[in-house]
Amino acid sequence: MRKLIPLTVAAAALALAAVPSAYATETIGTILFGHPMEPGIAVVMVRTGDRGGDRAPAIFRDPSAEMRARAQAEIASNPVIKASLERRNIRAHNVLAIQTALDGSKIIYAR
Repeated sequence: MRKLIPLTVAAAALALAAVPSAYATETIGTILFGHPMEPGIAVVMVRTGDRGGDRAPAIFRDPSAEMRARAQAEIASNPVIKASLERRNIRAHNVLAIQTALDGSKIIYAR
């Protein structure tokens, strides 16, 4: 038992130290959560029935008609967003709002 713990620690240290150069750009976030499908586009699925645990702000959970119309117009004019939604099997009419972050990336709120 006394030799098992140091051997386990040594094996873990060797496994973490031997990082291949191809994975040098990996961060802890991409290791834990994977790479996004498209860089710069994130999708937040909003549950319409239960408001308790949603990650989306209320303005995006219950958008105005104008906000939904702007989202639909942006989907129609941006082929990258349209392709991203198709790959994720999200229909355009299920998009509630699209938010542009400060770095220019898009956050799509859909149901």
